[in-house]
Amino acid sequence: MKILNTKFENIEMIKKLKKYIKKYYVLIILNMLLSMVSSAISASPLLLVKRLFDQGITQKNEKDILYAAAGMIALALVGALLVYWNGIVSAIISSSIYKNIIDEMYIKVQTLDMEYFSRTKVGELMTKILIDTSNINLIILEFFHLFSEVFKATILLIFAFYKDWKLTLGVLLIAPILMVSVKKYSKKLKIAGKARQEATGTLNSKVQESLSGIRVIRAFATEKSEIKDFKKKSFELKRVVLKSAGYSSKSSAISEAVNFIMVAVLLLFGGYRVIRNSNFTPGDFITIVGSIGSMYTPVKRAISRYNEINSHIASIGRIFGVLDEVPEITDKENCIEFQQFKDKITFENVNFHYKDSDEQILKNINLKALKGETVALVGNSGGGKSTLVNLIPRFFDVTGGLIEIDGINLKDYQIKSLRKKIGIVPQETFLFGGTIFENIRYGNQNATFEEVIEAAKKANAHEFIEKFENGYETEIGERGIKLSGGQKQRISIARAILENPQILILDEATSALDNESEQLVQDALEKLMEGKTTFVIAHRLSTIINSDKIVVVQQGEIKEMGTHKELIEKNGIYKSLYSKSFKN
Repeated sequence: MKILNTKFENIEMIKKLKKYIKKYYVLIILNMLLSMVSSAISASPLLLVKRLFDQGITQKNEKDILYAAAGMIALALVGALLVYWNGIVSAIISSSIYKNIIDEMYIKVQTLDMEYFSRTKVGELMTKILIDTSNINLIILEFFHLFSEVFKATILLIFAFYKDWKLTLGVLLIAPILMVSVKKYSKKLKIAGKARQEATGTLNSKVQESLSGIRVIRAFATEKSEIKDFKKKSFELKRVVLKSAGYSSKSSAISEAVNFIMVAVLLLFGGYRVIRNSNFTPGDFITIVGSIGSMYTPVKRAISRYNEINSHIASIGRIFGVLDEVPEITDKENCIEFQQFKDKITFENVNFHYKDSDEQILKNINLKALKGETVALVGNSGGGKSTLVNLIPRFFDVTGGLIEIDGINLKDYQIKSLRKKIGIVPQETFLFGGTIFENIRYGNQNATFEEVIEAAKKANAHEFIEKFENGYETEIGERGIKLSGGQKQRISIARAILENPQILILDEATSALDNESEQLVQDALEKLMEGKTTFVIAHRLSTIINSDKIVVVQQGEIKEMGTHKELIEKNGIYKSLYSKSFKN
C-alpha cells in the first residue's frame, strides 16, 4: 500500500509539470526519437559479432572481418552525431522549462501577501526559488537519460530473446531481486531527498541571517556561538546527504552483485550449450553474452537515474507549495483607479490579527485624517503603530471594520494605483545594489536627470552625492552598505520626493540617526511633508508638537487623541510619555 501511495504521489507531482512540458511536446517527441535511434544504433554492433566470429575469425575470412570493422566505424559516427543532437535538444527543453518555472516563481513572490513573508524565512524561500527549480532542470535531464538507457536495455533484451529465449529467460530469473531493491531504496531516497532540501533551506536561512546581521554579530562578539550554530546545521545537512548516499550505494551494490551472478549463470549454461549443441555456435554464444552483458551498463545507469529523480522529486512539491499559494490581497473585479486624494482617510472600528494567531493586534480603531493633516502616532514599542499605518497601502487587510479614502472602501481601489500615491520612508532604509541615481529614480523610472538632482537637493542629499568621485553614478553596494545611515535615509527621502506621493507614511524615520544627520533628515522630511497628508510614527519632539493630531496607541487601542496642547491639559498617558521620553 505504501509503495502504491508513493507511486501515486510521484505521478501527481510530475502531473504538476504538465503545463510547462506541453509547450515543448514537439521537441520532446523529437528528442525521444533521437534517443530511440541512438540507442538502437549503439546496440547494432552485436548484429555484426556473429558474422565476425563464425565467418571472419573461425573461417579466417578477411573480407568479413573488414566488413564488420567498417560497419562498426560507420555506426560509431552516426551514433556520435545522434548523441550530440540528443544532448543539445535535451538541454534546450530542460533549460527552457527551468526558465519558465523560475520566472513564474519570481512573479508569484512579487504578488504574495506581506503576511506570507512574515511567516516564511528568506533563506528557505531562496532555496525554493534557486535550488529547487534547478533540481527540476536536473529531473528533466535525468528523465531523458533514463528513457534512453531503458530503451537501449530493452533492445538488447529483445535481441537476446531472439537469439535464444530459453537461455535469456533462465538468466533473467534473478532479475526480480534487482527490482525489489530498486523499489525499496527509491522510496527511501525520496524521503532523504526531501530532508536534504529542508536542511539546505535551514542552512541558507542561517547564512542569510548572519550576513544581514554581521555588524550585530561583530558588535556583540558572538562569532563563536554563530559558528557553532552554523556547524550544527551544516552537520545535519551532511548527515542527511550521507544517509542518501548510503541508500544509493546499497542499491548500486546490489545491482552490481546481481549483474555478476547473471553473467556467471550465462557463462555456465551458455558454455554447455556451445559444447553440447552443434547448432549453437561460438558466434551465437558471444552474441548473447554480449547482449546480456551490454545490458548491465544501461540498466545500472537507469537505476542511478531513477534514484536521482526520486531524491530530487520532492522539489516539485516544494515549488508548487509557493506557486499554489493564493494571495488574498488582490484587486476586486471592477476596482477603481486611485487618481487623486481629495478629502479624508477614515478608520471605522478597525480590528486586525494575523492569520496564524487569534491575538488582536489592533482593536476598534476609529480615526480620521483630513487632506493636508499631519497625524503623529505615539506610544510604547509593540503597541500597533506600524501595523496601523501598514493597513493604508494594504500591506495587510483589516480583519474587522473598514478603512475608507474619500468615502470609498480601501479594498475597492486598484492596489497598484493606490500604492503609487503613497510614499513610505521607513526607519530601516532599504536601498538596492546599483548607483545613487538608480535608487533615487526607483519609484519614477521616467524621471530625468535634472528631476533626480532637484529631488536630491530637497532631500539635502545633493551636497554629499557630489563629493563622491562618480557623483550620482556612484555604486553604493548591496543594501547601500557604502553609505552612512543619514545618507541612506536622505536618498530614501529623495526617492519619495521624486515619486511625489499624496499620502506619506514616516515610520520613525530619524530615530536611528546622530544629531547632525537627524537635523538634515528632519529638514528634508519637512519639505517632503509640505501640503501632504502624513502619518508619522513620531520620534522627534518638534514633529509631534506641530502635528495637527496626536494619536496615543497602546496595546492595539487608541487611548488618547488630540493636539499637543489638548493632551497635555488632559494630564493622561501622552503627558506621561512626553515627560519621560520627549521632553529630554
